[in-house]
Amino acid sequence: MNSSDKRPIDVLIIGGFAPTTLTELEQMGTIYSPLTLLLSLSNKDSFQYSLPSVGPVALASYLRKHDIQAKVMDFYFDEVKSFDSDIIGISSTFLGIKNVIEISAIVRKENPSAIIILGGPISWSISPEILLREVPEIDYIVRGEGEQIFLELINTHCSKGNPHSVQGIAFREKDRIVETTLRVPLSFDNLPLPEWELMGIPCTERVPVLPIETSRGCPYNCVYCSEVTYWGKPVRYRSSTSVIEELLYNAEELGITTYRFTDSCFSAPTDRCEKLCDDIYTQLISNNTKINWSSYARIENLSQSLLEKMKRAGCIALDIGLEAGSTQVLRKMGRGYSRENAVQVAKAAREVGIITNFNIVVGFPGETEETVKETAEVINEAAPNTFTSFIFFLTPNTRVYTHWEEYGLNGAGLSWKHNTMTSEQAIEAMYRIAQNVSESTCFPAGEQLACGLSSIGYNKEQIEDFFKHIRTLSSNPNDCQALSQVKQVNDSFMKYW
Repeated sequence: MNSSDKRPIDVLIIGGFAPTTLTELEQMGTIYSPLTLLLSLSNKDSFQYSLPSVGPVALASYLRKHDIQAKVMDFYFDEVKSFDSDIIGISSTFLGIKNVIEISAIVRKENPSAIIILGGPISWSISPEILLREVPEIDYIVRGEGEQIFLELINTHCSKGNPHSVQGIAFREKDRIVETTLRVPLSFDNLPLPEWELMGIPCTERVPVLPIETSRGCPYNCVYCSEVTYWGKPVRYRSSTSVIEELLYNAEELGITTYRFTDSCFSAPTDRCEKLCDDIYTQLISNNTKINWSSYARIENLSQSLLEKMKRAGCIALDIGLEAGSTQVLRKMGRGYSRENAVQVAKAAREVGIITNFNIVVGFPGETEETVKETAEVINEAAPNTFTSFIFFLTPNTRVYTHWEEYGLNGAGLSWKHNTMTSEQAIEAMYRIAQNVSESTCFPAGEQLACGLSSIGYNKEQIEDFFKHIRTLSSNPNDCQALSQVKQVNDSFMKYW
């Protein structure tokens, strides 16, 4: 048979968010009491997220650009599942090892000859040794940004080449784990726009929100964060023209006008963020193309001027990393702002009409009972609409992990101890913070929910009222007015669960 007669290689990329149970939320270190209420109102025991992630579609789009037959499956959303592809990639988000185990076992059972490749943030947040031990079905791990690594791995496999030559992968070889040299990341100029049609979008059963990348990487270097090494440095930024082109296409061709900018830090550098916001306003909003969005942001970037430009450009909500209320702990983390800065930013965002969520990390080395109290005090003083608690996660590829002795650390992941706290004590502290905060609603991913509610017609005041009603019910679960209003919002979201 001539090479031209051979069947083209067929690739399937599997992504999607798994149904999240309350137990799993607790294990991730997230306060879930408000979610317990929502589940009880909807007679469900888990959450099914129907927001698509950009990774699988970006990867498939890149492969298709290079003439590889690639398709995308949302494992927990698509009812019809077929695993008959030659190569199957699993794109998993942070902490998703249980889901990887589940998906890999099904794929291997239904397609014993498939090459199974794991990628996504999990490939950087959990060591290859653990992943390959816990998930024996995996053949290769793509470590870091996946497009060109995946393409080269496919070509090497098809030509029966040596996987040692592929940069950025890990795999088993007899009784050892091989990790090849990491690869230099791509330029954005070499990446096509995501083909959302591969996920059946537009789709009336999904929340009409799309993720958008305007950059890859983070200009900061927080000691506990693996993203700063996952994407590499320097940060790669898309041109404003390219971002506007994608937003306009999605609005005109897909009918979707609400977005989450997924950048590690959308607000930095501030001059670039200001220009992008100005361009969204002048080229889209001023020409009657309605755009709404939310994003991650960093406290020291958020001046009154930038917040005003964000609001004018359609910003609904910001996910802001407070991380801790103690300036001393913040300095150890590598954060350059103070608690006073956090309070000022929350006030300024409130004045311009942007909903805010503060993220906090409980248990970083140096955390004490006193610093926990400081965090609760800052949240009360700043009064963001919502806040989200996470237990410190000790992950590879971070400075704190590399220098664990310097920080007095033992353990890994969510199970650790150091000189001032254990992970068990951090869980208790997380709940104490929630109990001591009265001016903000403890709600996982408040910014994401605000963005989703906006996409189905809720305005800022209605979203803020929803969070206030949740807070009311946390202390008075029988409040009839709050129950009625929360149930109304809950019911309108049910079609997307």
